[in-house]
Amino acid sequence: MAAKEAQYGSGPLFRVAGVVYGVMVGGALLVLANVLVVLMPLLSGLVGPAALLGFVLVGPSVVASCYAFNRLLTGEDTGVFHDFLRSYCRNFSQAAVVWLPYAALLAVIVANLSSLPGSNPETVAARIGLVGLGLLVSTAALHAMLLLARFNFRTVDIYRLSIYSIGARKRVALGNVGILFIAGFVLISTSVWLMLFVGGLMVYLLCLNSRPLLAMVEERFTVAVAAGADVSAAGSSPVG
Repeated sequence: MAAKEAQYGSGPLFRVAGVVYGVMVGGALLVLANVLVVLMPLLSGLVGPAALLGFVLVGPSVVASCYAFNRLLTGEDTGVFHDFLRSYCRNFSQAAVVWLPYAALLAVIVANLSSLPGSNPETVAARIGLVGLGLLVSTAALHAMLLLARFNFRTVDIYRLSIYSIGARKRVALGNVGILFIAGFVLISTSVWLMLFVGGLMVYLLCLNSRPLLAMVEERFTVAVAAGADVSAAGSSPVG
């Protein structure tokens, strides 16, 4: 009887159910953290361009989701809700600073895409180029969020590694580009409101695909740090 009780809750169905529940909780928290973005069509009519400030919250919320989902993937989570809030509070300032330049670049790309007239070959080529550039910037931004969720790096190092990691782990980068492209295509083909329901799943899949990238960065760019010891500027320890 004791052996049966010890095994209760450790089977594959329980683990799958736990992952599904964790992804659902993480998705709900991601939506709640970006409620200003969700309500932007309404807020833009009330406060005008100031409603765009809601996009500042996207970076910290994605970092918190990556932190919670990475811990869920490794079995080290203390509950997705708790892990999300822990990372959101701890990394908010740096995540916002890291995210804003990428967000500005993406805004410029979207503005240029929407302003291209006609459907002549030059315009089509320009659109394809801008879409490719947008995917590249989005992938670099994602890698930055993943690195910030996992490591105690300086902001400038986060920027460098987010670009370096694209070439260092091409398969991971291509996988992330594919996930982002498919998600964007589905949202454009259906409704952007679908993101409210699949946002958590998309971030989870990106975290799952990016595990080799994080392992590579941990192996090459972090140093073992004793408990209570200071971390030098040349290296970093993984976030606990």
